[in-house]
Amino acid sequence: MKPAEPAAEPALTPADESEAVGGAEDLSGRDRIAWNVLTSWGGYLVEVVTGFVLPRLIDRQIGQAALGIWDFSWSCVAYFRLAQIGVANATSRYLARYRAMQDDEGLRMVASSTLGVSTGVALVVLLLTALVTWAVPLFFGSRVGDQAVAAQWVVALLGAGLAFNYQCEVFSGVLTGSHRWDLHNALTAGSQLCIAAAMIAALYLGGGLFGIALAHTGGVVLVELVRMPVAYRVCPQLKLRPSYFSRAQARRMLGFGAKSSVAAVARLLLTQANQIIVASHLGPAALALYARPNALLRVSENLVGKLAFVLGPTASSLQGTGRQGEIRELVFKGTRAATALVVPMTLGLVILGGPLLRVWMGPRYDQGLILAILALAFAPSLAQRPAMSIMTGLNLHGYIAFASLAAAIVGVALSIVNVTVLGLGLVGAALAVAIPTLVMTGLVIPVYVCRRLQIPIRDFVREGYARPVVCGIPFALVLLASRIGFADRPVLALLVGSLLGVLVLAPLYWKFVLPYQVRRMVLSAAPPAVLGRLGLARP
Repeated sequence: MKPAEPAAEPALTPADESEAVGGAEDLSGRDRIAWNVLTSWGGYLVEVVTGFVLPRLIDRQIGQAALGIWDFSWSCVAYFRLAQIGVANATSRYLARYRAMQDDEGLRMVASSTLGVSTGVALVVLLLTALVTWAVPLFFGSRVGDQAVAAQWVVALLGAGLAFNYQCEVFSGVLTGSHRWDLHNALTAGSQLCIAAAMIAALYLGGGLFGIALAHTGGVVLVELVRMPVAYRVCPQLKLRPSYFSRAQARRMLGFGAKSSVAAVARLLLTQANQIIVASHLGPAALALYARPNALLRVSENLVGKLAFVLGPTASSLQGTGRQGEIRELVFKGTRAATALVVPMTLGLVILGGPLLRVWMGPRYDQGLILAILALAFAPSLAQRPAMSIMTGLNLHGYIAFASLAAAIVGVALSIVNVTVLGLGLVGAALAVAIPTLVMTGLVIPVYVCRRLQIPIRDFVREGYARPVVCGIPFALVLLASRIGFADRPVLALLVGSLLGVLVLAPLYWKFVLPYQVRRMVLSAAPPAVLGRLGLARP
């Protein structure tokens, strides 16, 4: 029987929430936050490892131009993600909401509505895939040359895999909405390993670009087929039926998703359009050089993103109970934690980025200047991720999203001018991304956050940035000494700089950056013998 469609989104009252968490299981997921973050990092570690291995193997087995075609195809397919309109975020949010309210009918309505919306999204992605596959030789034939057919196959296969992934979005939403990120991340990490193994086998068996694209798409289909029964097991009340489909719920999901996806559209537009401009005017080989620094930056971005993700719901809860002072404290702590991650990662990429690229991909890929420009520009953006997540939880993120979109449009225009008119090459492409990003995240967003939350700028800088940045100064000196001392030996520069840098930074962070609660938790979990050697006492 189809449930009645509510006129407006139901509110989760304090009484509902108490009832939801009063049993043996905390349906709000608050008791799983730390575990979910850890599993997210663990799952992402697998992606990082495979992301480092595969580009080098592609370059060695089928050449730099083929690697550029692979990057170019992914840049094209990345735009298809715009068709999703933030359905993933909306699905997880609404499923978690109805599950916490123990409203099985509402949960089934959301799941069935998600399936209907996702089917439409998948069809749109398939249509876009067909159009771009047809257009590759027409618009990019002069650049991709005799690789045009291979590029068409790669785009077609990757697009088909993305469409199937979107068709099955409801099952991912069930796992994340049930706060079972551990299962979701385990499936994703397992699929990454299987896909990487299949792609490596395809390379060594002579499958070329077609073989690795087929392996990737096959892995995507397989993991989604496995995720389906897991979702039903985690959420036994799940039922997908046409009778549960709700147009009102579908409209709510699309509305929420569209608003939430504007910032993602801005990031995608800025980065992927920039890469397509590089590929179309400088060729796929140049794109292969340019894409590797961007890949390293994505590692930093995703690590900080895992931290920031959990703060949005917390901010929403604090807002609902009128605890504005705690929201401001959450901004301080979140920004300080993100900055503590960003400072060493940025310094490492700026100072040791060249040796890292040489060790990873070989001397031809040493684009240390490009990496330094991008890393410095994106550092404020990464440090602001917790604040932006909190603003999303407070439903105050619309201004940030549209301001980011404006900055992205400026960046695309700069990229066209720098690369095609001024002939600045890869440096011009990097500057086109860096300038608007730095202005937006280094100035506009902090001012907006402080104004809306009534935080003095001086307090924001002092509480959020000061300590990690000061602690990073000796860390930077150690890295610089290692870079200079082992200028001709990149492996030693990386190993010595990383080891000595950690030895210098760890005690400074322990004393000046880590909150007391975290230090207490670490000391409580550490073996007494280890604490004795370090001269520390268990609290």
